[in-house]
Formats: sequence, structure tokens, C-alpha cells
Amino acid sequence: MPKMTDQRRKRIQAKQRKLENAQKRSAKAAKRAQRDLAKAASPA
Repeated sequence: MPKMTDQRRKRIQAKQRKLENAQKRSAKAAKRAQRDLAKAASPA
């Protein structure tokens, strides 16, 4: 079985990390939007 080079593994891990961060970021933005909508709707 061919071994994976360190550089290749790092590149793959970086790509996965970027994807994960993007998903977290969009989830966070959606949550923030929901919270702001709820805050605007509730009588202050």
C-alpha cells in the first residue's frame, strides 16, 4: 500500500478544516439572524 506524503495529508486536512469552518460559520450566521429576528419581534 502506498504511503501518503505528509504534504498531501496536510493539504487534505486543511481542506477538511476549511469545509468544517465554513459550515460552522454559516450555522453561526443563521443562528445570529434568528436571534436578531426574535429580538426585533419581541416587545422591548
